[in-house]
Amino acid sequence: MIDKTRLGLSCFDERYGGLYRKRAALCVGRQGSGKTLLGVQALLQSVKEGERGLMLSAWRAHDLTITANHLGLPLADAIEKGQVILLECADLLHTPSAEKNWMLPPGSFLELQEIITSNSVSRVIIDTILPWVAIQPEKKLAQHVFSFVQAFERMGVTALFTMPRPVSPLAFALKNRLEEQIPIVFTLDYDEATGRRSLLVNKYLGDLNLPPPMELIIAPGTGLMRAPKLVPTPQLLPMPVPKSAKVAKPPPTKVPLPTPAPTSPAVSESAVVPGAIRFASVFRT
Repeated sequence: MIDKTRLGLSCFDERYGGLYRKRAALCVGRQGSGKTLLGVQALLQSVKEGERGLMLSAWRAHDLTITANHLGLPLADAIEKGQVILLECADLLHTPSAEKNWMLPPGSFLELQEIITSNSVSRVIIDTILPWVAIQPEKKLAQHVFSFVQAFERMGVTALFTMPRPVSPLAFALKNRLEEQIPIVFTLDYDEATGRRSLLVNKYLGDLNLPPPMELIIAPGTGLMRAPKLVPTPQLLPMPVPKSAKVAKPPPTKVPLPTPAPTSPAVSESAVVPGAIRFASVFRT
């Protein structure tokens, strides 16, 4: 039987039914696209489902909690009740050289694995996955990624991995290797010029008819959600006049001559008056 668990992003869950339980999903996106926020939503979704979740992030735990609280997300409450665990990548970095190279030492995964199993964690969010899998040379990537993804499946946890949008050949190779092993891959996009966000599902195992990008917004108390559809305003058409009907012409109206305005400083047509409601000109031809 195929078992699923909700991601925590309503439009995704409604379309797909959520993530495959005890499998991994990959979220790719540029900085500011909302990857960490989605990770928090996925973490809090585990609370709604009565499971314990863990999030390992490059963010400081205190800063992440403050940000979530500002958005109206009950992360602090979930931590206080012991429903979720927040870890910082710095917690698993034990030497200055490891921090400099931003590559977690091999023993760090065993430490993370012990935390997951000893605390009966069912859902894991790793934001970002790069310190674990960004290795060289490229020929070792495939085997390394396979072993990493399989390790989480052996632990029996549902995992959400995030990674930045690739910009180099090696980064694209890493993304391709991850896509080969992970059944669900999607991209978060953010346009700084327009402020528009979107979600594009690149892969959903078993679904060949993937939808076009879905526009997203950040809403207080919810986080990322689908942007509401704008309902077009209906255009009112003039009532048709029967040919037999006679339309009475209104009597001519005498237009009084304009009274000269008192002398005052000139105000340009484009000047903005604070508190005024400005209308577009109706005299344009």
